[in-house]
Amino acid sequence: MEMTPSNLAMLCSAAHFLEMECDDDDGPAGTPNLKPQIEKFLDGIRFWTWSELLEALKLCQGLFSFKGYLEILDRIVDNLIERLASPGITSPNTCSSNRSSFQFSCATSSNNSWRNNCSGATWWFEHLLFLKIDLLDKVIRTMISYDFDHGVVSRFLFHYHNSSCLGAAQAEKMESTKVVIDLVLLLESRSISCKDLFNLNRSAVSLKMSRSCINKIESLIGPLLDQTTIDYLLLPSPHGKGQAYDVDFVLRLVHIFFFGGSFELTSNRLMRVAKMMDLFLVEVAPDPHLKPFEFEALITVLPDAARESHDQLYLAMDMYLKD
Repeated sequence: MEMTPSNLAMLCSAAHFLEMECDDDDGPAGTPNLKPQIEKFLDGIRFWTWSELLEALKLCQGLFSFKGYLEILDRIVDNLIERLASPGITSPNTCSSNRSSFQFSCATSSNNSWRNNCSGATWWFEHLLFLKIDLLDKVIRTMISYDFDHGVVSRFLFHYHNSSCLGAAQAEKMESTKVVIDLVLLLESRSISCKDLFNLNRSAVSLKMSRSCINKIESLIGPLLDQTTIDYLLLPSPHGKGQAYDVDFVLRLVHIFFFGGSFELTSNRLMRVAKMMDLFLVEVAPDPHLKPFEFEALITVLPDAARESHDQLYLAMDMYLKD
């Protein structure tokens, strides 16, 4: 049988179950050993087309359970990431290789120019939606180790999350959300869209994810609070709380903004957060279920110096006292 990218996974499985895995070319009684032949076949992986590489990766996802074959999966993943990060790769056509024009060097993986080469390239997003969650984790960590652009990686992660949750069972949604949260934490904070983080948080809350998972997302949102808008703060209050909006959620984000981030708290950033908090106060002030201590916490959570004007604050106080 001729060895091809499309039957690679089947041959790996056969070699594993038939114990045809000796390092020598022949096993007991002259039985040919497939694993060495598979490894030799992979020496030509740089000549595979993009579609062949994707097909092999898709079919080889099951190799995670075969410890002796993880290095084969590693080689496929590494080659895929190298192609995506190669200069001039803007489509599947330019990502497919030929013997004369497409070769890679291991030394290239440490080249910082890769970050610029793949910046903004998103054509491959749809191509990798087949990844199972454990392989997604491997692919993303490989991208990060190869200095792949974090902004592109984060956009793919959120795209993958949205796609994987469509029509999925509750347990699958929770697993996808948990893994995506952990992977997003590996990225540079400034490379992540605040809108996407809020949407991820809403998903986690609706799925009733653990408090530790929610805390991880909030730790990412808090330092970016000055980049968001009032709409994203209007998260419905948890069942049984009574209030229209989740006041505790907003207070936690403000606390993280002040004490949990690594960015400088400039006066402009403080004023943007103050304006947004005053808008939030006006939104929640008419709520008859908002307790006095909660309203007070919202008023006092920011230092006076953060506000250019107290007009909105006084308006919110007047609305609350009238109700």
